[in-house]
Amino acid sequence: MSESVFEIHDWTLSVDDNMLCRPDREVYLEPRLVNLLRFLAHNAGTVFGRDALINEVWDGAEVTDQVVTQSIFELRKILKDGRTDATDYIVTVPKRGYKLVAPVRPLQVVSVVMADEQPAPAVNTALSDNPTLSDLSPPAAEQDDDAQSNVAPFPAGPLTRAISTHAKDARSRWKMVSFDIFVAIVLIAIVSMLSYQHTSPQVHAMLDPNLLVFRFHSGMDDNNENVRLADGITRALMGEVAVATPLRVQYGATTLMGGIMPGKELSVRVTRQPRGTYLDLEYRNINTNRVLFSHQYQLSRHSVHGVLQASSQDLLRALDQPDAEPGMGWPTDDASLMAMMEAQYYINSRDPVALKRGIDLLEQALIAHPDQPLLLAERYLAGEALATLAGKSESERLQGIGTHLASVVQNSGALPARVWEALTLQAILNGQQQQANYLLEKAASRGRSVLYYILQGKLAELDGRPEAAGDAYSQAFLMEATEQTYLLCQQLGFYSNMESLTPALFNALGQSKVKLF
Repeated sequence: MSESVFEIHDWTLSVDDNMLCRPDREVYLEPRLVNLLRFLAHNAGTVFGRDALINEVWDGAEVTDQVVTQSIFELRKILKDGRTDATDYIVTVPKRGYKLVAPVRPLQVVSVVMADEQPAPAVNTALSDNPTLSDLSPPAAEQDDDAQSNVAPFPAGPLTRAISTHAKDARSRWKMVSFDIFVAIVLIAIVSMLSYQHTSPQVHAMLDPNLLVFRFHSGMDDNNENVRLADGITRALMGEVAVATPLRVQYGATTLMGGIMPGKELSVRVTRQPRGTYLDLEYRNINTNRVLFSHQYQLSRHSVHGVLQASSQDLLRALDQPDAEPGMGWPTDDASLMAMMEAQYYINSRDPVALKRGIDLLEQALIAHPDQPLLLAERYLAGEALATLAGKSESERLQGIGTHLASVVQNSGALPARVWEALTLQAILNGQQQQANYLLEKAASRGRSVLYYILQGKLAELDGRPEAAGDAYSQAFLMEATEQTYLLCQQLGFYSNMESLTPALFNALGQSKVKLF
């Protein structure tokens, strides 16, 4: 495969530059995609299975079939470039593999070398050695002027010398005075500017009254049940507020300095006391530091559903939403609801072991309630997160869960946003872009979460709108600023080039801080 440039239908692939080009369009490719496309172009029309591609393109490295599938998906998306009428480039041959069907023509790269180039001889500027230089002599008049300039001036008398000296001193003094005036003006300008800066208002941060941050506290180690419960309750309340109010919500404490800061705060605390376990909620206005709502609820594993509904209702009433009905789509029994909230804690962890533990909790809950839509949606999304972040795919199991969820939804009433988000992701992975847009609109009517914005970004990419995709990914990260959010933006469904889509987020986070497990 010595060729480095290929013409693939209307694209030109430059291997050395990692670039795909066509008129008025340039796309930078990752090296893995360049190597894969070069191999397919070099063997256009030949079918290759996943194992063969791993051996040829990845040199037999330990990569999963999911990596090959995702790479093929990305190449198809890039080559289509948002064009609905574009020809097929890479097709799937059932039970055999993939092949490049677009016309391919290798292009020769020619290096042009100029021969017989000799350095120009040195020019001797001596008139005696080069008679032609006489043609370049200046005109006679100029020679006369030069001659006159070389004539010594007539010696001045005492009076003349005195006048000349006095004039020179006057000019010197005027120059010095002018310089002093200039320096004085500069100093006055600097002092004035500094004085203005000192007196002008300095805005370091601004509070957004429509941004509500949720923070949970436990005072115990991460393995404690109360921590998991506090986190689950926090996320549940956050979802209810996102649905019923116009407020924008943000999870956890932010370390971002400057800019726009949340104007409201809800503190969630689960503590174990001698008389039992208690849930404490405190809602305050950060701008005035005034507590607007505070309440304590006694909590146990057998009262989770009732306490969560009561606390949601009280909070929404404090937010001027007394008619809202919280808890739509939640499991009604305490054991399943408790398992789901604990699972969310593990699922939102960066540790693949924790992800698997969260999945086991959901599986146990589904044994008792196999048709519960929210449990099915959480199980499907947890599996996709595990496949994305840890590279542990369970495609057959997830396909079955997604199909079952779709059938259950047809016979259900109002459903939470999480269900529609799971169905949206399934539609994206199945190549059903129009259906995915419809399902995401359903999710938006029930509130906009971190996952909503990630899915919105993915669909914007598929529509050929990179600016909208970058905005959506940035919104997801601002809602929950974690490495997992960044990785899901980058990896969920298909690979997204965060460096080109949202350079500010890419540069701020730094690739050294983001690692796949």
